[in-house]
Amino acid sequence: MKNLVSHRKPDIWKKILMFLFSLTFIIVWLPFIRSVFDGQSYVWGTQYFGVWFRGAGLNGDFGFLILQLLFYAGLMFSIFWIKDRRIFYSLLILWWINFFGNLLFDIIKNGDTMFHGDTLNIHVSISAIVIPLSVIGLLVVIMAIRSDAASEDLAIEWKSKNNLMLGIILGPLVVEAILFSVGEPHGITDQVGVVMALIQCFSLPFIYKPYINKKELSTLSK
Repeated sequence: MKNLVSHRKPDIWKKILMFLFSLTFIIVWLPFIRSVFDGQSYVWGTQYFGVWFRGAGLNGDFGFLILQLLFYAGLMFSIFWIKDRRIFYSLLILWWINFFGNLLFDIIKNGDTMFHGDTLNIHVSISAIVIPLSVIGLLVVIMAIRSDAASEDLAIEWKSKNNLMLGIILGPLVVEAILFSVGEPHGITDQVGVVMALIQCFSLPFIYKPYINKKELSTLSK
């Protein structure tokens, strides 16, 4: 990571994007780690532009979750650490289509649906959340691209703090593996594991955020 540099610093639009990335990544992260740690006792399913993907553990359409995970990894990395900003803009537009476009397609085709989270007993209307969020997300995408295109190219190095945050945030995966693999389905251990996974999702920006030291700050302020 010593030669890895950020070509942009955080601004208000990138901070909003980092939150939105984390929020939408939940629907990938949770089934991914539970499929790995729970095994075939965990069954998941999602509709993607009219096509159903399902799996139990590592069986079924687990490859779909891998592709989604890789996409989000590239998206989060590109926000600061890709020099060719056109790659970031392309991934950003694909992210909106991948998440909001898919959900809007489902609402238009099938009407309103409910999200059911059995472990935490959550039941939420999808359209009441998706429609306003999709509009907000599109506006953020447009403003983030405009702001980024007007920014100057920088060279902020990947810090030891990034590595520290990586260890702190992803380290609890070991605990989650134990909780998901040994506990009762939908029991207290599963609930704790899910809460830990949610915290991880919203903590991810602290890993790929560029940290500016005093030397770099003095250079940027000139």
